[in-house]
Amino acid sequence: MSWYFPIAGLEKFRIFPVISLVVNGIAFYFFHLVITKKITQSDKEIINFQSELSFLKLQLNPHFLLNAMNNLYGESLTDPDKLPERILNLSDMLRYQIEATKKDYVLIVDEINFLEKYIQYNTFRNERLEITQNYEGNFDKIEIPPLFFLPLVENAVKFSGETSNPFIILDLNLKGQNLSFSLKNNCLETDSKLSSTGIGIENLKRRLEVYSLKHELYFRKDKNTFSIKLNIWNLPTAVS
Repeated sequence: MSWYFPIAGLEKFRIFPVISLVVNGIAFYFFHLVITKKITQSDKEIINFQSELSFLKLQLNPHFLLNAMNNLYGESLTDPDKLPERILNLSDMLRYQIEATKKDYVLIVDEINFLEKYIQYNTFRNERLEITQNYEGNFDKIEIPPLFFLPLVENAVKFSGETSNPFIILDLNLKGQNLSFSLKNNCLETDSKLSSTGIGIENLKRRLEVYSLKHELYFRKDKNTFSIKLNIWNLPTAVS
């Protein structure tokens, strides 16, 4: 403005540059406040996201460990000779949980290996339990948040165990970066003696939201059969 006014012959209107300077200064000040507020809010959301994620992941270890300890106690009374093998199996699973929950994502192939150990542990515990597993796809490079399937399989094992001929059918299919997971188990039609806290399922729902994964999650109980289907799209690829 200092060079424009003399050229335009407006030297006597010195008030205009001052007003312009004041207006621009005020506008810049409020613009700065808005940007600073947005940055602060973004930082706060990131911190809250990380804190909630850590809490949700940590919920899983005590929940799983409590169930496992109860199972081992029962086996120590009924079948103590097999207890050392069960403890080694449990040790492998806990080791994976400790390492996996330090990460935001793990390879799906590692999650499958963990599930197979968990299923093996439960077939040791309940020889009547029949579990059919089907895994299809190339799992080497696709990642998923850790322990995603554990709460679903836990519930299936728990409620099918009330029946005389417990069974579980597990299917996991991966096409590109899109995953389809389904689980079916039998259960009592009525009068279940088990109480469910719902921690596992609610944890899974919230983690799906926190990770902002595009997904569909369905539950259905049909008389003495309970089925779950989880679809997730655009899972991340491991960085080589």
